[in-house]
Amino acid sequence: MGLGARYPALVTSANQTSSAPAWKGRVVSVLLFAAILAWIALISPVREYASGVAARGPTPGLEDEPFYPPSDTAVDATLAVARHTLTELAAEEPAVPEDAAEEPVSAEGAAEEPAAAEEPVAEAAPAPGFTGLDADRECLLSLYVPRGGGKAGPFVRMLSGEGPDRGAAEAAQLLYEDLPDGADSAEAIARSRLKLDCVIGEERAIPKDGGFRGLAVDQGLDGIVLRLKGQEPFRWLPSWTIEKPSARRHMHRSARRAARRMAGWGKAEAAKASVAAFRTRAYVESSPGGPVVPVVRGNTKGPDLEPSSIREAISIAGAYLARETDSRGKITYHYNDRKDTLEGGYNLLRHAGSTYSMLQAYRISGDAAVLAGSERAIGYFRRKMREDSKHPGEWFAVEGRRAKLGAIGLGLLMFVEHAKVAPDRAHDRELLRGMGRHIQRMQLPSGEFTSFYNWDGKERSTRKSIFYSGEAILGLVRLHQLTGEQQWLDVAVKGADFLVHDRWVALGIRLHIPPDAWLLQALVEMDRVAPDEGRADYAFALGKSIAQLKLLDAERTPPDLLGGEVAGIGSLPPTATAGSFGEALSAWARLEARRRPESTRAREVAEMNARFQLRHQLRTDNTWYLSNPARAHGGWRKRMTSGEVRNDHVQHNLSGLFGILPLYDESAPDIGLFVAETSP
Repeated sequence: MGLGARYPALVTSANQTSSAPAWKGRVVSVLLFAAILAWIALISPVREYASGVAARGPTPGLEDEPFYPPSDTAVDATLAVARHTLTELAAEEPAVPEDAAEEPVSAEGAAEEPAAAEEPVAEAAPAPGFTGLDADRECLLSLYVPRGGGKAGPFVRMLSGEGPDRGAAEAAQLLYEDLPDGADSAEAIARSRLKLDCVIGEERAIPKDGGFRGLAVDQGLDGIVLRLKGQEPFRWLPSWTIEKPSARRHMHRSARRAARRMAGWGKAEAAKASVAAFRTRAYVESSPGGPVVPVVRGNTKGPDLEPSSIREAISIAGAYLARETDSRGKITYHYNDRKDTLEGGYNLLRHAGSTYSMLQAYRISGDAAVLAGSERAIGYFRRKMREDSKHPGEWFAVEGRRAKLGAIGLGLLMFVEHAKVAPDRAHDRELLRGMGRHIQRMQLPSGEFTSFYNWDGKERSTRKSIFYSGEAILGLVRLHQLTGEQQWLDVAVKGADFLVHDRWVALGIRLHIPPDAWLLQALVEMDRVAPDEGRADYAFALGKSIAQLKLLDAERTPPDLLGGEVAGIGSLPPTATAGSFGEALSAWARLEARRRPESTRAREVAEMNARFQLRHQLRTDNTWYLSNPARAHGGWRKRMTSGEVRNDHVQHNLSGLFGILPLYDESAPDIGLFVAETSP
């Protein structure tokens, strides 16, 4: 159908625009046609977006449902019956030879797998007076058996029996029979976890493809049920989008693939099935055979924000980094906790930052293994350093052939932190001064720093890193705090003043305040030894710019996402930036307490961020679905739907919590130190 047939009024109008030359008429027609196409291209996604949002409305019957399910003795008893059955069945199974059993792969010095709870094995039948699970609810029992290599399950069975526990013993027996060789031993069952999902509310109609970018479903909260005549309905449980990461726009595809893999559906059958969203109340054993806790969005509620939980989080994060530091001192850069594999890549700058945070953790835990791991890592960094042949006595660090300003800045943080915790084994202060002199050489007369050092005449990059300068300035401030030598503070102040007064400023107008977390930390530490109103005001402005990126409205934000970062359509808030922003926000809160004690805004934001950090750290209670939970213990992922546990993700989160601890515990170590009265 031509343009005239579809839009006659538009074309007629274009052809009757006076006696203009023919080419002008053609131009008008083309422009009108382009406008129509643009309108279609714009309106179609908007309509899809609106329909997706409408389909994601409240689930009927759940208007008053609490976000975190309440404790339920019926669930506790049901899982206890299933646990008892599995334990009894495994005890009857002949032992598997050591070389035949699949065990989780361990990092060097990895923590042992969490042992089964020491409570007595549950009785096979519920206690008298137990009312049991609601007989009208559809409940599914899942079993996870960590076996390394990305293998953990789940193995799933419907509760379909009679009695208070709805046939939990029978379902557990079927689950046991489903297990592959090696996963049914007493040792494997002792590491296993049980989870129970009970469907609540009504099913909610959604587009067959999940709507525009999957907006019809809420990732981690909604499950998807497939229905097809002649087949038993297949339920893709809400937590599975987190357990086996699936983008929201692909959830419907993941459900169809799972139906083929787990229920034996054919490809054509899965494609033809109708889809609907549903929700469950879900609970999991917090440890093998341990107390039962609620599950929401593939996670547990996490600890409260208090000194003991902050200290514990810092300690297990430090232990993670220490375990992942090999005999050469190299720290695992990227561990994929879903696949239980190591991915490629390395970054010396992040190595230095991770080592710095390990030393902070040692100041909290006193764990000798953490100190030993950090000293191995220091040795690795030291071997990457070079004395400048053109400027003897000056030191920089090289990775590949690049010498980054940020690497030597974080290297200084690392060496200074080591001097705090182990002064008898710390490196010669002259080496640290040589690093300071190198940073000074990288500074231009304006105070600006260059980001890369052209040590071999081959550096061509003129890129300016947003963060390297802040890292270098913080390193110099810490060097000043350690030695008391004024020259390092002078260089740091000059660099800070350039960033505060001249960066992103044109014609006296400030164009932008970047979320420079390292600079904010540096300014807060600098304020203790060289207070300045202009720098302090800029530090407060930096804190506010970072706060604008956070989800802080408790009325509009789900409780598990409160304090996270604003993410795009189809994404959940990242946990990695909660760490880097956490370092900055905790520094902002310390500055507020010192300079503006009448205000509490910075502390409130820092606390919300810290709660988000605690909720998303990998702990025993929230890693039931990992094939090697002991290895991941203490880490942080890039985001909830990612398997990427990178060393700098752990570093930022650890250091952010270390920075907020003094606001809760006056006995906590000072994140800075002191200004030495004399230089050694």
